[in-house]
Parts: sequence; structure tokens; C-alpha cells
Amino acid sequence: MAKDKIEQLADQLINLSPQESEQLAIVIKAKMMPEVERQKALLEEQANSQTSQMAQRQPMPMQPPTARDVAMRGLLR
Repeated sequence: MAKDKIEQLADQLINLSPQESEQLAIVIKAKMMPEVERQKALLEEQANSQTSQMAQRQPMPMQPPTARDVAMRGLLR
């Protein structure tokens, strides 16, 4: 049943005139516009969050002092 409907639809699409094809393309673009905008917004949001994460300074782990550091501190006192 659904297969027949799909085949009929395919036949109708194939037999469209150039003007009808153009009109169909416009209608499809208009119907897809909200979805495209939503996806763009999601991509921008994701890119912004990644950028802000990269901009934040990561805390540097404290490294234990080397023998030279300990010796320098001893000399400064």
C-alpha cells in the first residue's frame, strides 16, 4: 500500500514541468528553513562554548621544587 503511494509520488515528481519543479524546490526550501536555522544555532552554540572553554585559563599543576629551587631559596634567606 505505502509502496504504491511512494511509486505514484515518484512518478508525479518525475513528470513535473520545469516550472513546477522550480515551485517545488522553493516550497521544500521554505519548509526546511526552520530546521536549517535550528541546526545553525546549535552549531554556533557549540562553537561558542568550545571557544569559551579554550579561552579560560587552565590551572597549572604545582610541580615539586627542584634541587636548584631549594638551593636558591636557601641562598635568598
